[in-house]
Amino acid sequence: MKIHNRNAFILCLVGGVLLFASGASGVIGLIDELAEALREILEFSLVLTLENIMAGLASITIISGVVVIVGGVMLTTSEVRAGRIIVNLAIAVGIIGLLMILVQSVMTGTLSMDMTMQLQQSFGWVGAILAFVARIIAEQKPLMDAK
Repeated sequence: MKIHNRNAFILCLVGGVLLFASGASGVIGLIDELAEALREILEFSLVLTLENIMAGLASITIISGVVVIVGGVMLTTSEVRAGRIIVNLAIAVGIIGLLMILVQSVMTGTLSMDMTMQLQQSFGWVGAILAFVARIIAEQKPLMDAK
């Protein structure tokens, strides 16, 4: 069985999994460090609020990974245009999440990343790039077969 836009789907699948893995590992590692740094400066209720906001923004990367996979599935159907739009939006949101993880890292006082943080960020950026390439190579299925 031949799947329309198979290569684009595979790229979206790999890119989505990489974005998901990057978001999950990046958020979990930084929240505790960020909370400790904020507790020294601010009062407890404000720290909890900021911690929840930052965790929500950084976990957007996880959600964008899932949405990239859904957009990749849509690229294999007749809704290629909608799939491209969904993949574009998911990439933009994923990049915002990756940038938020970097902002959290700077807020904790770590200006130089350790190797695991670099690996987590690399996974996310490579996933976003793969999803963008998939969006570019996805072809619209012709309405009529050429004879």
